[in-house]
Amino acid sequence: MNKVEERRQKMMGLVEEWQKSGQTQKAFAEANNIKFFTFRYWIEKHQQAQKQSRHSFLQLSPVANAGMIIRYANGTSVELPTNTPLGFVAQLINL
Repeated sequence: MNKVEERRQKMMGLVEEWQKSGQTQKAFAEANNIKFFTFRYWIEKHQQAQKQSRHSFLQLSPVANAGMIIRYANGTSVELPTNTPLGFVAQLINL
């Protein structure tokens, strides 16, 4: 693992730690010797990563006599019948 990835993982871990701490962003950053605006940057990156993972899915595939299965990144699967309206499928994909 390179230094950039190590830093990213460290900062993402600190953001998750902050979320559980109940502290303000500023207090947490000061307690961990991180510049406030640097910490805010990593909070934003963490939020973007969370948003992206919620909107991605692993697979959309036809299933014999069943229509299709949508498998989301978090492991949830939705099995839909063949006659499912396309608009409804689009709504499920955009959750």
